[in-house]
Amino acid sequence: MPNKSLSLTVLSLAFSLLIVHAKAANPSGNISILPSSSRLELLWEEGEFTEGVTVAANGDVYFSDIPSDKSTSGRILKFSPNTFKTEIYSSKSEKSNGLMFDRDDRLIACCGANNGRMALCEIMPNEKIRTLTGVFKGKKYLSPNDLVILPNGTIYFSDPRYIGDEKKEQKNMAVYRYNPFNGSVELAIGSDIIEKPNGLGLSPDGETLYVAETNNGTTGGANDKNNPIIGRMTLNAFPILSDGSLGKKKVLIDFGNQTGIDGMTVDTMGNIYAAVRSENRFGIVAYTPSGKELAYIPTKSLPTNCCFGKGENSNILYITAGGGLYQIKMNVSGYHPATAPISKHRNIGWISLFNGKTTEGWVPRGEFEFFKALNGELHLQSNKNIWVVSKAQATNFEVELEVKLPPESKIKNDHFNSGLGFRLIGETGKPKGYQCEIERNAGGKNGGLYGIGFGGWLYPKGQKQSEQLKTNKKDLFNDIKWNKIHVRAIGNHVKTWVNGQKVSDVKGIKKHHGRFGIQHHGSGGTVKFRSLRFRPLDL
Repeated sequence: MPNKSLSLTVLSLAFSLLIVHAKAANPSGNISILPSSSRLELLWEEGEFTEGVTVAANGDVYFSDIPSDKSTSGRILKFSPNTFKTEIYSSKSEKSNGLMFDRDDRLIACCGANNGRMALCEIMPNEKIRTLTGVFKGKKYLSPNDLVILPNGTIYFSDPRYIGDEKKEQKNMAVYRYNPFNGSVELAIGSDIIEKPNGLGLSPDGETLYVAETNNGTTGGANDKNNPIIGRMTLNAFPILSDGSLGKKKVLIDFGNQTGIDGMTVDTMGNIYAAVRSENRFGIVAYTPSGKELAYIPTKSLPTNCCFGKGENSNILYITAGGGLYQIKMNVSGYHPATAPISKHRNIGWISLFNGKTTEGWVPRGEFEFFKALNGELHLQSNKNIWVVSKAQATNFEVELEVKLPPESKIKNDHFNSGLGFRLIGETGKPKGYQCEIERNAGGKNGGLYGIGFGGWLYPKGQKQSEQLKTNKKDLFNDIKWNKIHVRAIGNHVKTWVNGQKVSDVKGIKKHHGRFGIQHHGSGGTVKFRSLRFRPLDL
């Protein structure tokens, strides 16, 4: 028979060890951000490798589930804080990783390698995926990983390679800056500054970009070394300059020979919440902007990312770790840069839609006689109705151009018609959206508003209103000189001006993200455009 006293001693010691372990596993830190009673709560755990957690405008939480099998596309899940149910949002996400919703509530994703799309993309509600940028200087990205969207719409995204056998066309593991208005991409950080970038974050004042440097020494390919040499593991801060470029790097934390940070987020006080993957102490670690630790939230398995909720859940921190989704209550709310107010000194102002030299940034949607840049003007001639749409897109904006119609034909009844399109949607063929009317002065509807696939004439409506507009704006448009067209659209409200005079003031249009366009209705002759530009507007 075992010694009762010894048995009790062993049990007591074991129980004490369990208590110590349980206490060590509990979150701890500054009560200003972490309630002493807060505990990590499991919400869902049916994935393989969850990542990229983000939150939509309505508070629903989205995250990626990335399979290691290259034959499986991956998926995006949606968790509802109201019902506590998780469902599939996208069943084929092409190896989506980092996610973030922009100001227009579009889901933007970094789709990686290992038979993924290897691009910065938009994941649409119908599960279609639209590539925003898939190449830099004609070469494919390595494996877009994480992103942060600034209040003005600019997107910084990291492009390392942790897994995948695809050919490595880029020499740099880099951070890029994407302009959503004209589709241009610039190198923001090269591998000479950050060896292998991973998670990104933005300070609430919009002046600092945080970058995780997580160099595990391997790209995950079949021919990689068995014992890779580990590189730098750091958290860094870069000042964002007025032109969007970055200033000198400041190292906030150096993890030495321990694995560093994957994804991160920021609260409204400017504190950084990082998914630290160090083997001997992994979990979510909160730091001050200078790199001082404030709190530690251990996770069951290695964490990948985190973000705060919205609305009544703005103080809930959602965490992806292992194959699951977790939450914990905090004493502070999160900062959501993509939907934050645009500071005046960082307003990007007017953006040119035409470089004056080429037709770059414009795509014809149909047959035409010619479309070319000449003498700082865009010239469009066609015998069929055609739209030429911009790569630039916007939801709330002002857009303007100058237009000159071709000389009036004496041979036939000339009802030349053109238009300035906006919020145009559809990736091929004739777009749907809205049009500010451009026509001969005799037509009487210059500056009128037409819904392409959205109701036809919105202003003027009917014969009486058309006759009234024609009378009130007689001789407003000049058939032989340049005319200035201006459109302002905010939400469901649009106004138009022709040569400085307001024409349309219409409410009730659909609010969606779309392209701009110029039209030739197909009656021959060359219509000319110049000074095309737009300005995004913050609500």
